[in-house]
Amino acid sequence: MPNRTTHVFAGGAIGLAIALMDKQKNDLSHQPLFASLVGAVGGRLPDLLEPAINPNHRQFFHSFLVLGTVGVSMYEIYQWSPESNLEKFIRGTLLTLFGAYGSHLLLDMTTPKGLPLVGKL
Repeated sequence: MPNRTTHVFAGGAIGLAIALMDKQKNDLSHQPLFASLVGAVGGRLPDLLEPAINPNHRQFFHSFLVLGTVGVSMYEIYQWSPESNLEKFIRGTLLTLFGAYGSHLLLDMTTPKGLPLVGKL
């Protein structure tokens, strides 16, 4: 069952992978350490928004609806062709953050509790 360490590690690994792959798309890419840190935060973000204080903590921010939204958002952000260095930085940060958030939900989806379709807000 994924725990805090698993989510942080997976998010950091996703951040690193996105930073390394994104170099081909843009001239300016994140430093691997920064991307790993952003990924680690993104990997923990669902549990920061909905703390695991009880077995039924998985609600809206841990739902299939949010997972789908994250996926569509990542696609749209990936298609974006930024022009300025600031826009390239924002694009890379958002890709990393959303990718790590999605990794958290995918890991939670494999548990017996799974994810709710929509959950309560």
